[in-house]
Amino acid sequence: MSSPPPQSAPENKRRRLGWALAVVTALLLLCGLPLEFARHSHRNESREADKEVGQYLILIQGRDHASADAMLCGGDDTSVAKLPGRYQPDWQLPLVESFTIVSTWDWSSVIDGHGRGYQVRLVFAEGSATTVELAVEVIADDPCIATEIPF
Repeated sequence: MSSPPPQSAPENKRRRLGWALAVVTALLLLCGLPLEFARHSHRNESREADKEVGQYLILIQGRDHASADAMLCGGDDTSVAKLPGRYQPDWQLPLVESFTIVSTWDWSSVIDGHGRGYQVRLVFAEGSATTVELAVEVIADDPCIATEIPF
């Protein structure tokens, strides 16, 4: 009777190395795909928030009260941006000549959900300027303006 020839040591090592690489590759795919999906989803959400705040500021600049108000989240969490030195109840925002988004940041809260914050510099027609902070909140995958600029 003849017995099968014994396998060589290098062939066994190659086979084990092949299995190890297959397992590592599978683990990387299983862990990496959800992370990539989450990162892609976050980028899309940030772009949507950027568009939302840009549209809101364009409406403020055009003094379109009804359309700007329609973009607000509403409810108890809507607050009025405090512009320096402008606390009189009958005060109205001067005509906004231009605006610049100075900085952005993401925020998340167990109570308030999540969204994106913006520091915006407003330049008025008479030449003065101020900086306000706006927030875009994401409610049920729908972004809305959570901080109102009174005008």
